[in-house]
Amino acid sequence: MSVQLLADAARQHVPYISLILFVGLPIFYMVYNAIYNLYFHPLAKYPGPLICRISRLPWDSWQLRGRLQDNVSKIHFKYGDAVRIAPNELSFTSQQAWNDIYSVGKGKEQWPRHPRRVPQGKNAPMSIMNTVPREHARFRRLLNHAFSEKGLQEQAPIMNKYIDLLVKKIGILAEQGKSTDFTSWLHMCTFDIISDLGWNEPFNCVEKETEHSWIKTIVTTAFDTQLKLVLRENGFVWAAPYFIPKRLQQDRLENFKYATARVEDRINSGGVRGDFWDRVMIKSVDGNEAGEGLTKREMVVTAVTLVGTGSETVSTLLTGMVYFLGTNLNILNRLEAEIRDTFTSYDDITLPNLNKLPYLTACLQETMRLYPPVVGLLWRVPPAGGARVMGEYIPEGTSVNMSLPGMFKNPKNFARPTDFVPERWLAHAPAEFAHDNKAIFKPFSMGAMNCLGQNLANAESRLIMAKILYKYNMELDAEKTPADWLDQKSWAVFVKKHMHVRFSVAAK
Repeated sequence: MSVQLLADAARQHVPYISLILFVGLPIFYMVYNAIYNLYFHPLAKYPGPLICRISRLPWDSWQLRGRLQDNVSKIHFKYGDAVRIAPNELSFTSQQAWNDIYSVGKGKEQWPRHPRRVPQGKNAPMSIMNTVPREHARFRRLLNHAFSEKGLQEQAPIMNKYIDLLVKKIGILAEQGKSTDFTSWLHMCTFDIISDLGWNEPFNCVEKETEHSWIKTIVTTAFDTQLKLVLRENGFVWAAPYFIPKRLQQDRLENFKYATARVEDRINSGGVRGDFWDRVMIKSVDGNEAGEGLTKREMVVTAVTLVGTGSETVSTLLTGMVYFLGTNLNILNRLEAEIRDTFTSYDDITLPNLNKLPYLTACLQETMRLYPPVVGLLWRVPPAGGARVMGEYIPEGTSVNMSLPGMFKNPKNFARPTDFVPERWLAHAPAEFAHDNKAIFKPFSMGAMNCLGQNLANAESRLIMAKILYKYNMELDAEKTPADWLDQKSWAVFVKKHMHVRFSVAAK
């Protein structure tokens, strides 16, 4: 009788037991996980906000809202050079960490890029962004010439073609006396240049005065990439297609088809034309037994990568520089004077002659310090077996990163850290900047996998600014430009706001 009563009681309470298990087990897991992450995890000794050490929810939220870099830099300002920003993720801001993670040398194994942050697509070939270190070296050997000083000289006619057209368009705007959204114009010019160098066919955005659809999808694609990243980190990458609009998926497919056709045209045309592919095609053919070149599919993916990152990096650098100059008129006036006093004619403004403009270079460096164009692409993981950073062992599988804002805006590294002061970069800088830690300033990363296009970005940016400011005065339209212009979201690229500029012909 008692057994029957117990059985009946158990059946009556099954729903309650199920509910307790349904609710209780997840709670138990979360509590267990929190205790483990706080006290027993290999990274438990690293400081950081409590919630970041327990859960990766803050990291995911910041990433999706485009605020990861801002929040990580704030964590560094509060907790120091080595901080824990997620249960299995560290961020650093010291010179030693730069060297420990990114430098290469005899007997030092290179840290690979984080495989979940720059994954290789399904059935997709490798690109320079997602290769292992050994394969990355193959890509770099073939592409290095295109981004060398000699390579840039060969590409100068293509760059000048579109820059001169932009200057001509600015002249028309100057005659009209109207302000214009210069963010858009810089996008169009840099995209025309990079698409010609990378695809053998420009989009002629400046000529048509219209942004190509590819430009319009860059930010959307950047967010889509970060959404996939968050889903992948949490084991839900399979759900990504349900969150991505079909229109965007179709646009990306069409863009890739277009890039494929353009690269095939370049391969078939052969010859030397002063673009990225002159040296690459010497060794790049399908079925290359020596494995020294790039296959056609690798060339296509590389072209897409170079065009996307190349145009966005330079336009970001230029828009930031224009904004800082427009809000610091004494600096703008000094730069205009340097350019106009150095050159007697517009035609004298060439790549080699840009070396005569130290203040222009200083303005460019100061822009990159306050507004670094490379955002969130520095993730690495330790090599097999783990490695040491700042004297501490980092286990294999840990995600590590360098926070550029956390270094470049830190008062420990730079005097007046939030002020735009190009003079700090001059050979005879004012005494107050004598102790600036310039060695830590690496806006394009460092080591064997640093930004391939940094020489192009520097050369193109200086050439554009020198030619514009030689011929025209520039004034920021404060009424049409947001006062909080610098407060921007970032998903691998900055979501740049409209910036209206008014031009007038410079007095000769």
